Amino acid sequence: MADAGRPYSPQERRLLARHFSQVDPRPHADVFVVRNLPGEVAATLNGVYSRSPLSMRDNFLERLKKGLELAGKDFDATVDADADAGKDVLSELMADRSGQFLKTYAIDHGHNSLREGSVVHLAVERVSQLVTRFVQRERRCSFEESSTRYISFGAEDHWRDPDVVAQGGECLTAYDEILKITFGLYAELSDALLAFLRRTRPLSATEKEAPWLRALKAEAFDAARYLLTPAIQTKWGMVVDARTLSDVVTELMSHPLAEFRLVGERLRDEGRKELPTLLAHAGPNAFLRAQYDVLPGLAAELGGGSEHGPQRPRTELIAYDRRIDVRLLASLVYEHDDRPLASIERAVEGLVPAERIALLDRLLDQRGPRDALPFAFEGAAPFEFECFVDFGAYRDIGRHRKGMQQQQRLTTAHGYVVPPLIEQAGLEERYRATLDRVAALWPSIAARFPLQAGYVVPFAFLQRVRIAFDPRQVGYFVELRSGPEGHFAYRKVALDMQEHVERVAPVFAHYVRAQKGEAFLGRMQAEQTADERRLDRMRRAGDVRDVSSPSP
Repeated sequence: MADAGRPYSPQERRLLARHFSQVDPRPHADVFVVRNLPGEVAATLNGVYSRSPLSMRDNFLERLKKGLELAGKDFDATVDADADAGKDVLSELMADRSGQFLKTYAIDHGHNSLREGSVVHLAVERVSQLVTRFVQRERRCSFEESSTRYISFGAEDHWRDPDVVAQGGECLTAYDEILKITFGLYAELSDALLAFLRRTRPLSATEKEAPWLRALKAEAFDAARYLLTPAIQTKWGMVVDARTLSDVVTELMSHPLAEFRLVGERLRDEGRKELPTLLAHAGPNAFLRAQYDVLPGLAAELGGGSEHGPQRPRTELIAYDRRIDVRLLASLVYEHDDRPLASIERAVEGLVPAERIALLDRLLDQRGPRDALPFAFEGAAPFEFECFVDFGAYRDIGRHRKGMQQQQRLTTAHGYVVPPLIEQAGLEERYRATLDRVAALWPSIAARFPLQAGYVVPFAFLQRVRIAFDPRQVGYFVELRSGPEGHFAYRKVALDMQEHVERVAPVFAHYVRAQKGEAFLGRMQAEQTADERRLDRMRRAGDVRDVSSPSP
């Protein structure tokens, strides 16, 4: 074996260099990148670690040589053949061998860790905001989605639910009218609000025109997007391992909504092109399907749907750790002590509040502006909040998947919000008339299609959302989302959270850097310096030369 000192042959070195960033083993901390391999082959190499004393490089060579021997091929001759042809032969053979291995261990024996070792990058386009929010609840994926702040949408970009279309009549008429009137006003307001901002916040002598215009457009879209509905189609990228993708596909294909099932089928079918073995059993699940049949009836038995009426955007604290200061200090110390947690907590409880603060000051004194709160801050019970928030803001809040979030069914029953900019621009009357018309039309759809009706609830309408974040995630959320360049609605949620934390856990709150102050000026300042900050990051990464240097 190479680890024992056996040198690799020229053919072995050539092949290893193609697939591993480091060919020669190092005596300690032998770290290398695995590359240019089919996803399921990479998963196989991870999987054999638990059953082989060999390194990943030697496992790769051993399995490949055995496969070539079974196929009647010579290893050296195959590697020495034409590079492209040789690569095709080897990839096909590796995929066949890994498929058999994965069928035995990952599928038949349920070794899910192998599924996690195989990752696929998917692009998902022309899907509704409703299915997007559902998929992007998944905590184990990475997503990037089109922004409603920077991208203008077209009237043709709406999903018309096939069940509603098949029903026709009053339901379909109401569905289509809502889409028509809300999007019509959205398009009009996007232009009108930008024109208003140009008049009322003209470019100053100290501002650059491009970032000034970006800030104005972002603020105009932030207000206009309240007329968009979850039927508006978007696009996003998804990087996901096979185990998680299988779970997402199963959830989608078990859903009552036709679009969800369609997206699930497409994710499964496209994913199988890269991961055929690992996604073999992804499909609808009877248990998940039953939840959609049983739970609405159970909610009705418990009096569900009886608390309607206009609400205001607000965030309420419904649970928190009453010993949070003790728990956080004990959690910080725990890894550096040998006593049980209860003993450490008793020691911390023996300190007066001023002593606890002094200890936290010492521990956090070196924290820089971009440093996260310590991992140990996850060691207290979560703060649990319940919010009335508009769907547009929840799209951004929902990105914080390191925690537990639940969104109730979309409805027009709780009223809607009016963005301040629409009031300032004198457009409130038309805005309210449109949303009042939506509220009058919507019940006729919801009575027959309660889930499908969610497609045509404009972003402006308030929904109840439950959020449970551990203290570290509360700190991260508040510090990030209270930034003045952010959307005013989720910024209010972040600042409301901070206000609650200051009231019940003032010591912890002291170390959360909430960004308070006037929002638009902060956004304008952020846009004005964005280009310089971007160039600075590129310089530090070595991607651009110093633009102040003279041209060669």
